[in-house]
Amino acid sequence: MIDWGAVIIGFVLSIVLGAIFGVIIPVWGVFIGILIAGMLVGYMVGGDAANGMVNGAVSGAFGGIVLSFLLLIFGTLIAGLLGFAVATITSFVIFIGLIGVVIVMAVGGAIGSVVKGEA
Repeated sequence: MIDWGAVIIGFVLSIVLGAIFGVIIPVWGVFIGILIAGMLVGYMVGGDAANGMVNGAVSGAFGGIVLSFLLLIFGTLIAGLLGFAVATITSFVIFIGLIGVVIVMAVGGAIGSVVKGEA
């Protein structure tokens, strides 16, 4: 079952931790930040590894969708039709990268649930 509170917290943490770790550790920082965010989501929801994995994946997908939506809105408002076209292409690239984010956050969610040990 999806715990929407944990998903929203994981979404915010993935942005914050990804940005912080991305500055501190240039190559692997974002990866480490979203993995830790996924682990925290899994730890918050508990249950078995599958439950943590599902909640982590939903949190990662939610982040990518919200980012693309905001990019389309602000790109159109700032630059009109050209901004919409550029934001659409960028959103497509984000959706491709979203697959990796979902996988990393799902693995982190599974690890977090297993660490909590609440079967």
